[in-house]
Amino acid sequence: MIDELAIDYQEWQERSKPVGISACVRVRNEAQFMGAAVRSIIDLVDEVVLLVQPSDDNTLELAHELADMYDKVNVYYYPLIPDWIDTKGFYEKNPDEPGHMVHMSNYALSKCQYSWILKVEGDVIALPTLKSILQNVRENMDKPMYYGLVILNVAGKDMNKISWENPRNGGWDEAIFVNDPSRVRFIRRSKWEVVDHNLPNHCAGWALLHMKRCKTGKDEAWNGEHYVDWNRDVVDEALRNYNQINAYPASDNPFGHHVLYTTDWKQYL
Repeated sequence: MIDELAIDYQEWQERSKPVGISACVRVRNEAQFMGAAVRSIIDLVDEVVLLVQPSDDNTLELAHELADMYDKVNVYYYPLIPDWIDTKGFYEKNPDEPGHMVHMSNYALSKCQYSWILKVEGDVIALPTLKSILQNVRENMDKPMYYGLVILNVAGKDMNKISWENPRNGGWDEAIFVNDPSRVRFIRRSKWEVVDHNLPNHCAGWALLHMKRCKTGKDEAWNGEHYVDWNRDVVDEALRNYNQINAYPASDNPFGHHVLYTTDWKQYL
């Protein structure tokens, strides 16, 4: 099993990659929103790679159903439960060995066939802006770049609130970048598994909705947060407070961007 999970970095770097975009999605216990996540990007990319880890729900079965439904979806199974952040193994074990979260993440990237990668999670849904962002990438594939993506943190079982303390992500975790392990790969840094790269940075702005806080068990006590109504005035205030401490990384409107109030994303649920 361990040998089968080895990553051949030289082969990965040197193999021919058709011009296009692979979406790389690491999933575990993501049955609730994975289908919506895939449906929201399937028409925007050339391939969706689902790297499925051992799960307590039907994530694997659903992944195969999506692969049967869409020719673009390719499913790979990672049979080891990774050493997660904030666990003893994450800090003490070799991050390049099978079973570590960093290794699992690089293994997922190595399965991507196309020349660029869109790295997203299994509980994010694309906003309409992602289409134009990816089109811009396609028009500039001769210029290697690390494009960050900003995500609104939706909350509540009815998906009608946001997190007050953490209304958005940092703008760099979900990203689009060239498929080249000599330039971009996961590493262990402090308590996180992060994408390390030697590319110019450009944050493309609002692109996705993060549905993590809408899952069962992620109520207002989770992570010490509380949830507030998802409307223009509240989002504006929440982002203004957050941005005073965490500078908004993109050039588009950081406060109440119009795309945050579209209902188009509900078609994917």
